[in-house]
Amino acid sequence: MATIKQQIQKLLKTKLIKDSFWSLFGNVAHKGLAIVAGIFIARILGRDIFGEYSIIKSTITAAALFSNFGLMYTSTKFISEYNKKSKEDLKLIVKYTHQIVLLLSSVVAILICLNAEYVAEVILESETFKKPLQIFGVLIIVNSLVSLQIGILAGLGKFKEMSKINAIVGVLTLVLSIVFVYSYGLYGALAALLIVQVVNLLLSFRLIGASLPKDITYNTEEPELRKAIIKFSFPIAIQEAVYSVFSWTIVYLILNVSSSGEVGLYRASLQLNAIILFIPGILRNVVLSHLSSADEDDHSKIMKTILKINFVATFIPALILFLGANYIAQLYGETFSDLGNLIQISVFITIFVSISNVYAQAYMSKGMNWTMLAFRLIRDLGTISVFLLLVNEFHSTAKTMIYSQLTLSFVFMLIMIFYYKYKKH
Repeated sequence: MATIKQQIQKLLKTKLIKDSFWSLFGNVAHKGLAIVAGIFIARILGRDIFGEYSIIKSTITAAALFSNFGLMYTSTKFISEYNKKSKEDLKLIVKYTHQIVLLLSSVVAILICLNAEYVAEVILESETFKKPLQIFGVLIIVNSLVSLQIGILAGLGKFKEMSKINAIVGVLTLVLSIVFVYSYGLYGALAALLIVQVVNLLLSFRLIGASLPKDITYNTEEPELRKAIIKFSFPIAIQEAVYSVFSWTIVYLILNVSSSGEVGLYRASLQLNAIILFIPGILRNVVLSHLSSADEDDHSKIMKTILKINFVATFIPALILFLGANYIAQLYGETFSDLGNLIQISVFITIFVSISNVYAQAYMSKGMNWTMLAFRLIRDLGTISVFLLLVNEFHSTAKTMIYSQLTLSFVFMLIMIFYYKYKKH
């Protein structure tokens, strides 16, 4: 029987762990520095203006996620599979996915810009949001393309190279955010975000071109492949659309019931969850890439390995942030009162999310996208329902929303686990 040391050494030599390491390395630099930048932005802008920044960013992010058509995950699956069985179609997958995302994101960006006045004054009930939405609507296109390219590079297994890009993006995010926000306030924060994403887009596009095999003859047209991509991605796109609407609805509900300051408090309390979800978040594309190309035995082994990694990697930082929540809250400044208590509640959402993410990738690798859509609808509609039921129970709408998400994240995780085991047996 192999000793524990031998088992660990064997585990460390697997491609899954190596890919995970490089994905982790780059994202620690990227996300870590982005979080530090976020704290500086919140402290400089103050709770209310940071709330406005969060609303604009959430609107743009939701629109970008919707217009991505779920192709970040679809591209990972198709590139990973075709890289083994039909390399001559790789360029077509890159071409088709880029065409779809560019078309959809451009249409959405134009619609947002043309209707910015309506969105600002009627929906968000403040003319303050009109100009930022018009000026920075291009971020919808850039964000959508960056997400797609992350999926493509994950499918190609270029995790080490991606880590270098993420490190560059992380440093740029920190430097530009501090300089631009200090000099230009809200518009500076949005300008820094745009510049960083454009750099990310250009570096990723260059890496994709360099990563495709050069010694083969590529197919120039394959209508059936395009149909297969759209067919597979459609239910994922609906999931992303539902999530986009849900994410934006959360912000709208908090804003409608209270103020932009509560939105700022809510977003600040969840900002640190990105630290806890470093490893689970960055492993999503790694896991999907490996599960998509694995047989049934390897599929089970990968699941067990990642579930253990995700739980440990989430629980430890969640506990640390729980204990240090009040100190961390002080970094945001005096306007973010009660933030420490909200952080202590929100960190536990991440444990349920990290476990759910593993099962989500397993479902996706098996083409169970409609099943995932049904589960996510239950989670999202449940969260909104619980919020509306409890909205008068707490003095803070931000706290009410966090409790609602905590409850439904736990329910969602249980549904994912039990249904997976039911289908397996």
